[in-house]
Amino acid sequence: MIDSDHEKTGEKFHLETYHKARELCLNVVDRISKNVTLGMNEADGQQLIKEEFRNAGITKYWHPSKFRIGFDTSKSFRELPTAEICLAEGDLFFVDVGPVYEDHEADYGETFLFSSSPKFTPKTDLIELREASRKIWQEIASLWKSGQLTGVELYLRADQITQSSGLRLNPLMAGHRLGDFPHSLFSKEKLAAFSKSPSVNLWVLEIHVVSDQLQCGSFFEDILL
Repeated sequence: MIDSDHEKTGEKFHLETYHKARELCLNVVDRISKNVTLGMNEADGQQLIKEEFRNAGITKYWHPSKFRIGFDTSKSFRELPTAEICLAEGDLFFVDVGPVYEDHEADYGETFLFSSSPKFTPKTDLIELREASRKIWQEIASLWKSGQLTGVELYLRADQITQSSGLRLNPLMAGHRLGDFPHSLFSKEKLAAFSKSPSVNLWVLEIHVVSDQLQCGSFFEDILL
């Protein structure tokens, strides 16, 4: 049940359109991941994101797109990229995008491990780190489905799971509302600070974990469905 001022939507909100926005976003991110090339820098990644979304008919975003490479995958959303970093064989990279489709917002982020050769064998610890953010996301999403935990409690649990994995949870990537554009008219609340159990469809769960040993990170986000 939606019973919070932070969970209101506008008159134009349509759940089917909202879900179409998410589906389009996931498909485009998949295409982006398959079209990255050796030696790309952050600016190249940004251009690729724009091109792929433009091909899908999207030119509007509710937040700036991110394309993080290598060591930059440990950075928070608002931190500036390192211009000289270029994508190398075996690098982690992640894409974080927030397109607007028919006045509805999407928000999705995923981490990938780059390889330009089928013969290349990536390092096991990087594979595990890439998978860590999604696995922790899935575990927290499962806890959320119980309907008993608040946003605050979900992120406390995420921190515990992350630490037990030998990683560090970035508290600045703390989840948020989503909906018909702009959702900020109704709420700018962070999910990690939300004192109720978040309602279905309206909240983005963000998990950004960092390996201090490997000096890079892994990011996954999606709406709680």
